[in-house]
Amino acid sequence: MSSHHIVRDKQEPALVILDLENFDKEHLGQLLEWSPTVLVAQNVYEKVVSMGIKIDVLICNQEKKIQLQEAIKYIEINFDRDVLPASLNFFISQHYPAVNIICKNFNLTTIKQYISKIDLVIFSNNKKCYPIKTGFSKWSAGNSLIEVLGRSFGYQGLKKLTENKFITVKDGFFSFSFDDDYIFLVENL
Repeated sequence: MSSHHIVRDKQEPALVILDLENFDKEHLGQLLEWSPTVLVAQNVYEKVVSMGIKIDVLICNQEKKIQLQEAIKYIEINFDRDVLPASLNFFISQHYPAVNIICKNFNLTTIKQYISKIDLVIFSNNKKCYPIKTGFSKWSAGNSLIEVLGRSFGYQGLKKLTENKFITVKDGFFSFSFDDDYIFLVENL
């Protein structure tokens, strides 16, 4: 019997690619390692194909349908609609438990609507952003920069630099406690 893992459908987070500008190829390789379902926006389709990445779903404008070279599922949207909500709605409707998103910019208010429906991690501008619940703890090397998007919260193992930026005090665990359902943790890639 082989020592390779068998990955079942929807076991690994799906991947939404809305932008690849300045996104590190090594990080992209890590996200693609277990062959996730890949959804791309029309504007990055050619770039993603040129990188040899297998695309499963293309989200595109009804007005600008492009010729595909392989069997790919289309999701057509009106061009005035945001691509990210349409992408998340697709994966939620298909019962995916988690999704990684590569984008240039995102609206935190939009993302908040989906937190209870699907686990998500957003990669944007060389940062990784994800919601955490109270009691969250993580090991990190000392002097690591941590950013938090949220209201009042308690923390341990961190030194406050600014309102939302912290640095880890030493190698070890840091943690957060708060009354809200979640806050967002932002880490540099």
